[in-house]
Amino acid sequence: MSDAIPIPLRPHPRPDSDQYETLQIVGVSAVVCDADGRILLIKTAKAGWELPGGRVEQGEDLIAALKREVQEETGCAIEVGRLTGVTSNVGAQSVTIFKFRCRHTAGDPHPGDDSIEAGWFAPDTAVGLVTHPVEQERLKDALTNDRGVIYRAYRSVPNDGQQPETYEMFCLHRC
Repeated sequence: MSDAIPIPLRPHPRPDSDQYETLQIVGVSAVVCDADGRILLIKTAKAGWELPGGRVEQGEDLIAALKREVQEETGCAIEVGRLTGVTSNVGAQSVTIFKFRCRHTAGDPHPGDDSIEAGWFAPDTAVGLVTHPVEQERLKDALTNDRGVIYRAYRSVPNDGQQPETYEMFCLHRC
């Protein structure tokens, strides 16, 4: 006899229907190191230099999504290591990003989907190149020797549209 409790399934609206509302976007981000300890970054037209990663697609697990995103954006293959952080934007468009340390296993970086450049950088140089404040915190968190997972929650601060977007970090939890 099974101890499983049956849960009635309700059909979910299709993403292209009027009833569909995205509640939470889930993404992944990779801090990829090569044998020399350099960090893999991509450059996009919108955000400048950043970590490779992106949205987890329907039916995809986090690890498969991370491998796919790094391959598509840089042409590199990776071995996914430990989870180093989780970052949540709790603003109008709610996004949660799972960040992993990864090891480069094959391929030379080159631009791909969404990226216009890709390359290896010394850790300090990489931190300086990443200008988005939340992305920069993700990278710095992953580069610490802390073996725990760091959770950060933030939201965009409204502005007049003339200034660069700013963010308010309101929750930091170390696991």
